[in-house]
Amino acid sequence: MKPLVKTWLVPEEWDGYSVKAFLFEYGRFSRQIFKRVKEAGKVLVNEASSELWKPLHTGDEVTVCFPEEDRGERIFPEEGPLSIVYEDEDLLVLDKPAGVAVIPSIDRSQTSIANRLLYYYDKQGISSTIHIVTRLDRDTSGLMVVAKHAYSHMLLTKEQKQIERRYKAIVHGVVLQDQGVIDEPIARMAGSIIRRTISAEGKTSQTIYHTEERYKHFTLVELELLTGRTHQIRVHMAHLGHPLAGDALYDGEEMAFLQGQALHCHQVKFLHPWTKERMSFASAIPKTWENFKE
Repeated sequence: MKPLVKTWLVPEEWDGYSVKAFLFEYGRFSRQIFKRVKEAGKVLVNEASSELWKPLHTGDEVTVCFPEEDRGERIFPEEGPLSIVYEDEDLLVLDKPAGVAVIPSIDRSQTSIANRLLYYYDKQGISSTIHIVTRLDRDTSGLMVVAKHAYSHMLLTKEQKQIERRYKAIVHGVVLQDQGVIDEPIARMAGSIIRRTISAEGKTSQTIYHTEERYKHFTLVELELLTGRTHQIRVHMAHLGHPLAGDALYDGEEMAFLQGQALHCHQVKFLHPWTKERMSFASAIPKTWENFKE
């Protein structure tokens, strides 16, 4: 297994800072990441071991060898298909099919994206555990972002609000408004561990929607999440009187040609945590949605 190694060149304005301060402030290390590196990793300055209190100078090369990550017993490697849209040292972008959970159920009776990722990591010699950045419900399809190690996960999580996610959905009925903002707090429904509901005691939840196509009994809408609550789109559209097609949990009608609700993450945009490059990915909606036009 190859350990993750990251290297920084010390800019002039960081001359005189200690190695520790440099990693915390310039490298944006969390206390947990720093602790792991200090205990089981390695920090080099100009390819030599260095005390963390020592000052750095302009042009110094700081290298961090991150330790291998521990994997919990709950998730085990399992062979299965993965649709990888993009991959580099720090992250993966996957196109997930409907009907596959992101993480395994408690009884581990069904495969998941996490199981398949661990199998893929083992094949590639990647010594990481699973770090999901943007999670999708089991029956939601489309793009999701996965960090390949704890450091990139920490950086992406810090910038979670900067990850732009756009979804497309088929909802029941004809949506008359061309666009709108749903600003309704969401909480767990009393007596249920799964279902969510609109509640004054809930967390702030905001969804922007745009009407794209109106059919006889359905509407194709595009949605943008401004917050990331569990089942947010499903709850908000049901509250609007337009539950998602196939979403029986929130009063939608099940469809024979659908695997769960008609919800697809068709676009993700974010700033790369290491290169700072602006990343953008798109995914076409499922072909089965053509049936709604009939």
